[in-house]
Amino acid sequence: MRKSIATAAAAGIALAGVTALQGSALASPKPRDVAVATMLAAKTSPAVQAIGLDYTGTVMVPQPVPTKAFEELFAKAERHAEAGRLPADQQSQLKWVLRTAAKNVTKYLAPGKTVEKATVSTGFTCTGWWITPDGYMVTGQHCVAQPDAQVRELLADAVLPKAIKGNQQSFLKQMSRFAQSDDAMAQLAETLFTSYHHKNVRLTGVKREHHVAVQDADGAITIRNLNLVAEGSRWPGEDFALLKMEEASGLPTLSLGNDDDVRVGDHLYISGFPGITMLDPALDPRSKFYPSLTDGAYNVKRTSTMSVPYLQVQAPAYGGNSGGPVFGEDGKVIGMLTAGPQLDGGTAETASYVLPVSIIRKKLAAAGARPVLAETSQIYDSALEDFFAGRYDTALDKFHRVQELYPAHPYVGGFIADAEKALR
Repeated sequence: MRKSIATAAAAGIALAGVTALQGSALASPKPRDVAVATMLAAKTSPAVQAIGLDYTGTVMVPQPVPTKAFEELFAKAERHAEAGRLPADQQSQLKWVLRTAAKNVTKYLAPGKTVEKATVSTGFTCTGWWITPDGYMVTGQHCVAQPDAQVRELLADAVLPKAIKGNQQSFLKQMSRFAQSDDAMAQLAETLFTSYHHKNVRLTGVKREHHVAVQDADGAITIRNLNLVAEGSRWPGEDFALLKMEEASGLPTLSLGNDDDVRVGDHLYISGFPGITMLDPALDPRSKFYPSLTDGAYNVKRTSTMSVPYLQVQAPAYGGNSGGPVFGEDGKVIGMLTAGPQLDGGTAETASYVLPVSIIRKKLAAAGARPVLAETSQIYDSALEDFFAGRYDTALDKFHRVQELYPAHPYVGGFIADAEKALR
C-alpha cells in the first residue's frame, strides 16, 4: 500500500488528545456475554503493529535531444504527403512524425544534460507482530521489499509528470508555427515524451528503511526504526520476514499455535491495518493505529506454484493487512496473511492466503529467534479473564503489574479505568 506510515503518524501526534483509548469495555459484561472475538481482540491487539517500508532515492531527468533521424522524419513526412500516403496538411504530417518516433524512441530522442535532479521518497504500509519482548517482529517478505522496477517507477513518477508536461508544451509551441495543435496531437506528444523519460530517467542512491508505529499509554505515536534480520521469498514463495527493533523490553507478544490442528470449517481471525482505513482522511489519525479484526472460515489447504502450502480463509482482508497474524479461536497464531486470489488484475478481498505457522517456526529457528509469550502478555491475558468475569479487584492488581512491566502499554489504562469505575 503506497503512503508513508510516518505521514499518518505525524498527523496523529498533531491531534493528540482527540481519540479515547481503545480496548476498554463500555459495560461490565457477564462471562457469557464475552464473544470469542471480543476476548481474542483484547488479548492480541497490543502485539499487532502498523509497519512501514520507505524508499528514498535521487531522480535525475535528462533533457531529450532530437537525433538526426528525428529531424529526417519531417522531410520523410513531406515525401509521404507528396506521394499521397499521408494527407497534405501539416497537422497530419506532424502527427505521423510523433507516432513514428514513439514506436522507437531511442532512435529519435537521445538523452542530453541533466535538467532536473530531486530526492524523492515513496512508502508502503503493512502489518507486523511482536514475537519476543525484546523486539523481534514477524511480517511478510513483500512487506520489507518491493520489486526494483516498481520502486523505480514510483520514485520516477514523483518527478516525471512535470518534465513530460514541460516537454510536451515546448514541442507543441515550436510546432505551432507550422500547424495548429489539437487534443490528438497533444496526446501523441505526451506519449512520445512519456516513453522517452521512462527509458532515460536515472535513479541513484536508493535507500530502503523499515519502521514501526509504536503507540504509548497516552495514544501518542512514535516512529521507531526496524532492522531486517531475515527474509524468505515473495509470494508464491515462503513470504516471511523477521525484523528487530533495538533497545526494546517488555513488549507484548503473541503465542504461536499449530496449523496441523486447523480443520476445514474452523473459524479463523485476521488482525491488521487495512489500507482503506490507514489512508482514509475522514478518520482521526491516531485511531488508525488500532488493528482491525476480521473473521471467516478456513476453506482448504492449497499449494503455490513454488510448492509452498498455504491456507485459504474466507475472511475479508485488504492491502495493508499483509503480514498480519491469523488466529484460531484459542487466540494462538496459526499463520500469517500473505495474499489474496487475483481476479481480472485485482484481489478478491473476501478470500485470503495464509502462510502456515509451521513454516514461520522453521524460519524463526533458522534465524535463531525463539518466540516467547512475554510476561507482560501472560499477566495481561489473565487480567482480561478476570475483568470479563467480573473479578475487578483481581484484574486491577494484574493490570497495574502490566503497567509496571510495560509503562507504554496502549490498552491497559482503559481497562484500569473501567475496572475502577465498576468497583465504585
